Amino acid sequence: MRIGKILIIAGIAVVVLVVGAAVVLMSMDFNRFKPQIAAEVKKATGRDMTIAGDLRLNLLTLNPGLAVDGVRFANAPWGSRPDMAVIKRFEVKVSIMPLLSGTLHVERVVIEGADILVERNRDGRGNYEFAAEKPAEPAKPEDVAKGEGGSMPALAVREITIKDSSLTYKDAKSSQTLVLGVQSLAVAAAPGDPLKLDLKGTYNAEPFTVKGTMGELAELMKPTKPWPVKIAAEAGGATVDINGSIANPAAASGIDLAVAVEGEDLSQMSKIAGAPVPPLGPYSLKTRAVGSMDKVIELRDLAAQMGKSALAGKAALQLKDRPVLSATLSSDLIDLADFTKGGEGETGTAGGAPAPSGATPGAAPAGDGGKRLFPDDPLPVDGLKAADANIDLTVKKLLANNIAVENLHTVVALRNGDLTVTPIDADVAKGKISGMIQLKASQATPTLDLKISGKKIDMGQVLTDMAITDLLEGVINTDLDVAGRGKSVRQIMAGLNGKTNVVMGNGRMKSSAIDAYVGGAASVLTQVIAGKKSEYTVINCFVSQFDVQNGLATSKALLFDTEYAQITGQGTINLATEQLKLTVDPKPKSATVNTAVPVEIGGTLAEPTYRVNPLAAAAKVGGLVGAVVFPPAAVIGLGELGVSDKNPCMNPAGGQQQTAPGGTPGAVENVGKDVKDKIEKGLKGIFGK
Repeated sequence: MRIGKILIIAGIAVVVLVVGAAVVLMSMDFNRFKPQIAAEVKKATGRDMTIAGDLRLNLLTLNPGLAVDGVRFANAPWGSRPDMAVIKRFEVKVSIMPLLSGTLHVERVVIEGADILVERNRDGRGNYEFAAEKPAEPAKPEDVAKGEGGSMPALAVREITIKDSSLTYKDAKSSQTLVLGVQSLAVAAAPGDPLKLDLKGTYNAEPFTVKGTMGELAELMKPTKPWPVKIAAEAGGATVDINGSIANPAAASGIDLAVAVEGEDLSQMSKIAGAPVPPLGPYSLKTRAVGSMDKVIELRDLAAQMGKSALAGKAALQLKDRPVLSATLSSDLIDLADFTKGGEGETGTAGGAPAPSGATPGAAPAGDGGKRLFPDDPLPVDGLKAADANIDLTVKKLLANNIAVENLHTVVALRNGDLTVTPIDADVAKGKISGMIQLKASQATPTLDLKISGKKIDMGQVLTDMAITDLLEGVINTDLDVAGRGKSVRQIMAGLNGKTNVVMGNGRMKSSAIDAYVGGAASVLTQVIAGKKSEYTVINCFVSQFDVQNGLATSKALLFDTEYAQITGQGTINLATEQLKLTVDPKPKSATVNTAVPVEIGGTLAEPTYRVNPLAAAAKVGGLVGAVVFPPAAVIGLGELGVSDKNPCMNPAGGQQQTAPGGTPGAVENVGKDVKDKIEKGLKGIFGK
């Protein structure tokens, strides 16, 4: 009985002592320790820390808490603002009982009004790199064994709440600024229960939400089984669903996640991307990501869709060191219109008024004062240097400006900024195309090398599909072999070198279009010879060869031979100024009619002009005799198209014009507006798109 009373009295004494100690501690002014805390922070980081508010300690519960207001942590001396971090309120509560078993159990962490800045200067140094006054010495193994300077107790956090806070990242070298705003973040991780996440915030002022459940927090660092992940997010008009597991979350290995992304309009991603994104969509992406972040992530069962266009296949992404993407993709349909919405429009100008439509050929170049077809915007080559890639692509049908490219196969290789697309094999308009494209962007000034060959292409179908004109029917062979260097398309064209070759065999053209070039002669010829004007005029051949040196394309052969007339041409196209200086000379084959006169084509590629050469017209009236110089290469090209030896184009002398006395200048200046518009539209369509 006496022992029981003693124990009760002793217990009461202990409680009184503990409560008394707590009361004493609670009554203490902890603010007097702020200078010591600041000094320790300065010693560890070399930075100043100030606590403007009070330090408050609550020990009268089983979950004692510490709260502090108005914390400021200094930025690096070179930083863009004085403080790296400002925290309006910080509070932490812990449980006492788990400490007896060596576990630091944090019941709750609350952060409000945090404003954290992470930045790098032009030299690549980060403000998160601290210079401690005296580096801390690591604990010796023998001291750890003795319990001196031992390891931290196991940590368990039950709940984290962050409100009205922001994290800003600034890179002075790239002038990039990213801002992550946290309106509210709640993370619940009760022992034995799944970790729950609920986040509402903004990224570059674009709102987003993330909700999800994952494995237990205790399994995060030392997993004994795959860590489940189920996350649903919404951002930039897109929904993202991630479902699967990660074998080792801390090492980001053993990833097996199903990923699905869907959205209606990619332009809603502009704020998140930090740059304008065209209004493309609807879009979707589904895949299964398997692998490890430190090795390779495989994208299995990959299926992507943009509008009507779709891609399927597999890919592998290596993230360690330099990112490398390898992929094998196939598609039943890709329509480039699905990727160019909002990107089309009138040709941009460099400022100033457009050149007059009636400008005299050979006049001063349009320069930056007129409309231009070739844009001067810098080529977006920086993105090519961010990663390497090797993509094998097969497309059953590719629609490009309404032209159907079928059975396309190519391999796209990217190495250190150099892009190579080869081989290019496809069927186009009943013919075949092949070639390669190489863009070397690893050097200061990018270089472009383009080799494209087309065999037996139905040009009439191409022009009709492009909605340029239905005036022409014929099959062509074409070769394009050019190279240039520059930081924009305009610069590349200004220094272009190479050659172009186009050869067409038998075909036909609407007589109304022939009238435009021959100056009315075709109309007269058809009536005189055939007794009536036919809708179509037979074409024997068309040959066009240009040599390009330093941006100046010079005609080496330009011939258009029909049943009634032969049209030859010569001149230049200045790709630097886009100035046209061409002469087209029609020669009727009739010995009794000679009404056609030369036509000069001037102006620019964007705004061509046409006019009769008065001096040549006068010479025609007197009976000008001319002959055609037919290049041997053209004969070979025509032979490939099945042109027979009886064709006038196969005989260099067959195109010689007969002398015809008398006659009047052709009325080329009165070209029908419909035909003229179609010719201009054809030029703009070919060069502009």
